[in-house]
Amino acid sequence: IRQGSAEVPELTGVRFKPPRGPKRITGEEPAQPQPGLFDQLRLDIALRAPEQLYVSGMGLESEWSADMRLGGTSTAPRVSGEVELVRGTLGFAGRSFELSEGRVDFTGGTSIDPVIQLTATDDIEDVVVNVNVSGRAYDPQIAFSSVPGLPQDEIVSRILFGSSIGNLSTIQAVQLAASLNSLRGSGGGLNPLGKLRSATGVDRLRILGPDDTNGRGTALAAGQYLTDDIYVEFITDARGFTATQLEVSLTPFLSILSQAGGSGATNVNVRYRKNY
Repeated sequence: IRQGSAEVPELTGVRFKPPRGPKRITGEEPAQPQPGLFDQLRLDIALRAPEQLYVSGMGLESEWSADMRLGGTSTAPRVSGEVELVRGTLGFAGRSFELSEGRVDFTGGTSIDPVIQLTATDDIEDVVVNVNVSGRAYDPQIAFSSVPGLPQDEIVSRILFGSSIGNLSTIQAVQLAASLNSLRGSGGGLNPLGKLRSATGVDRLRILGPDDTNGRGTALAAGQYLTDDIYVEFITDARGFTATQLEVSLTPFLSILSQAGGSGATNVNVRYRKNY
């Protein structure tokens, strides 16, 4: 959620329709809800799932087992027990990490805010990198470790760019610094371009890797939707490379791409894409 928080637009000018029906005699305040027949049922339910409890979304594709108990009342339920990892992967910063440890503990409190302990592992340039997620579900903390042990900035550099911090370009170094600041400031947000995109008012802002064929180094691309079906993007790098790309969507799956600039040639392509 924190990773995509800057991508969520804020709606303005929102109005609420008045309630239907005749006005209340005492005013327009809403009627007080009346307790129903099943509002105060006492709960004592045991939930067990030895396996095949699948969780996906937000980069997570996993299978879990659960041993939990639901108590309290129907209006104030209390959940206790634990959920443990069977297997799975975690998509993080464009990489797929293998889940090596996972546990979610429900403490039975008045609010359902379990304790999370999650570890995901990947091998990057002969270094075993671990992404550790811990803390409460409403305020998870992300930390990194590695074997052999490396500083945090070196680990994040390998995760984001697959390379040591000493081999980064100027743009990559700026992105790394912004990522570390965001991570330390918010306890988990790793989206340095999101706030910059929001501040500049563009619809999309991304970092492109070098392309020797077109003579382009590591570049910054900023794009804007002119309409729902027409998207234009401007690409530039520190070497003076500039290009403009136009995408026109003919159908939800078929679009025409046109790029001008850069090597001096204009390219037109047809692209078909579909999610399975």
